[in-house]
Amino acid sequence: TTLYIKSNKEISMILNSFDLKGKIALVSGCDTGLGQGMALGLANAGCDIVGINIVEPKETIERMAETGRRFLDIRADLMGLNDIPRIIESALSEFGRIDILVNNAGIIRRNDAIDFSEKDWDDVM
Repeated sequence: TTLYIKSNKEISMILNSFDLKGKIALVSGCDTGLGQGMALGLANAGCDIVGINIVEPKETIERMAETGRRFLDIRADLMGLNDIPRIIESALSEFGRIDILVNNAGIIRRNDAIDFSEKDWDDVM
């Protein structure tokens, strides 16, 4: 099947379907790698970002400033549930809602699966 675009209006309609202006995205693990890329991509598409990280995401903060979007930096440990209410309260207090959730935070164990302990499995999963 071939798609023919007949006018600038059609192009505009297609591009507008990807517009995220005014949306609020919560992205965990956005200090480096895929999480950082997702946070920046969402910001470039118009989202303000709530970033959840264990460490200060210095580079992400600098790069977010270049997008012109707002970035709320929240330090939290997602290995347990204790920080979740504070994260939600902070995000809602700053932005009023959360529209998009990117569950990116995670850890990796560099062992063969056969050598994983039950704790390793629990931590990774």
